[in-house]
Amino acid sequence: MEIHKTLCYFFAGINIFLALDLLTEYLDDIFAIFEDRTLANLDQDEAVEHSVVLAAFGFVVGPALANIVLAILLIVGVYQRRPMYVRIFRSFIFFQMVVVCVLSVFSYKVILEHESSYIIMLLVLAITIALFGAEAWIAGDYYKLLMEEIRHENLQTIGYL
Repeated sequence: MEIHKTLCYFFAGINIFLALDLLTEYLDDIFAIFEDRTLANLDQDEAVEHSVVLAAFGFVVGPALANIVLAILLIVGVYQRRPMYVRIFRSFIFFQMVVVCVLSVFSYKVILEHESSYIIMLLVLAITIALFGAEAWIAGDYYKLLMEEIRHENLQTIGYL
């Protein structure tokens, strides 16, 4: 049980670190756009690039913040032995894995234009699925162990054991 706790803490820390890294990278681009202050002086390509970065704001910031909040929820759930928190985190990880797969399918056409980016995209997709799969597996195993321990404690309390 202790190894599962440690792994849950580890994966929650990785989630927080990766989400914060993504947010800082993305927010650097956002701040660069706002430093320009005027989009009227940009040429067509720069204006389109800035528009895409601003349009993707909700697609990047929302899931990254959700990832941080739910990783903290996992830490609290493991520390306080709350199975519902662990289960919520596990469900979110499965949902996030589906979203990553869908995004990779939709970005396939864009990536095909750049052959070297295609290989990098596949590598990132494989690593992401492996990370999310490991997180879901560990959280699921911890959930099962925690439920079994709580069941055992309840049986002892009422005198069946």
